[in-house]
Formats: sequence, structure tokens, C-alpha cells
Amino acid sequence: MSTSHTPLSAWLRAATPAERDDLAKRVGTSTQYLGHLAADETKKYKREAKPALAAAIERETLAMSKETRGRLPVVWRTDLNGTCRQCSFAQKCLGDVATRSEFPIVEVPRADA
Repeated sequence: MSTSHTPLSAWLRAATPAERDDLAKRVGTSTQYLGHLAADETKKYKREAKPALAAAIERETLAMSKETRGRLPVVWRTDLNGTCRQCSFAQKCLGDVATRSEFPIVEVPRADA
């Protein structure tokens, strides 16, 4: 069985519970809503972040990446919002990152495996 991971879901899997709570607090949302944003397209509860929230998540994951010396990677706004992904300004500023995230996928062993 193949599991699809979004950049935010991989970030959430790499983060400790305290780091997940910290990100939610920093961006003004709940950890539950971050889970909705992290869901892949097959989930009925999938949500897309509004541009302002996507920008806040990018800003705070960048800060947390620096704080953890790269253990936690950056989740780019273009990973979270289709409008941001299509924005010519974001494409110019972010380059290739605007269309694909350079995110190391975190493999976490399943408890039922």
C-alpha cells in the first residue's frame, strides 16, 4: 500500500508534538487544522490554506528550520495554495521551489507493519 505525503504532512511527521503545537500557535491556527491542510487530495477533509496562512506557515517553518539546524525543513507557500503556486511573483522569487518542493521525505515506520 502506497501512502502519499504532502510537504506539510511530512513536516508534521518529522516534528515533535511540541513543535507541531508551536507551529500552530505561531501561525494562529490549531494542530487539527494543520492536519487538514496536510491531507492529500484523496481525503474528504482536505483544505487549502488561504494565501496569508500559507505565507505564515512558510515564514514560521523557515524560522523553525533555522532553529533546528535544518532538521525541520521549510514548507513553501506554493506547497499549500494553488493561487500562490500560479503567482508570477512567487515563481520569480522562489524559482523551481514554486512548482516543486525540495523536501526530504521522512519515512516513519508504521506501527502495524
